[in-house]
Amino acid sequence: MSTITKRTFLGIGLGAVAGAAGIGYAMTNVSAAGFEHRFMTVEEMQATGGLIVDIRTPPEWVETGVIDGARLVTFNDPASFLARVGPEIADGRDLVLICRSGNRTSAAARALEGRIPNRIVSVDGGMGKVISDGYKTVPPS
Repeated sequence: MSTITKRTFLGIGLGAVAGAAGIGYAMTNVSAAGFEHRFMTVEEMQATGGLIVDIRTPPEWVETGVIDGARLVTFNDPASFLARVGPEIADGRDLVLICRSGNRTSAAARALEGRIPNRIVSVDGGMGKVISDGYKTVPPS
């Protein structure tokens, strides 16, 4: 260790810590199988061409309104959920999941990953963030 100065040693150590922190951050936002958990505006969701599915409950849809054009399917389990939305994503398009805050969509995405070949996006911040950013919801139909 005589050829490495303390300053160099500390620099290498700090670089390793920063790199590990970056890897940890990336792992919280993208799973190994590829689902993403990130915020998207409604315009960004629509631009993907994916199927936007609001997985909240009917009382929640009534309370806040919903995204115009979103499918309203409460997520209870992967099998029943896929029975309802599977035909609509059979063409391979993205599945964009939204709930109130992003917690349920993250859990649903984990439950669905590996069951479908589609890219799954869990919207971080959910409807709370979408509405606070100014999106005007529509009544559920």
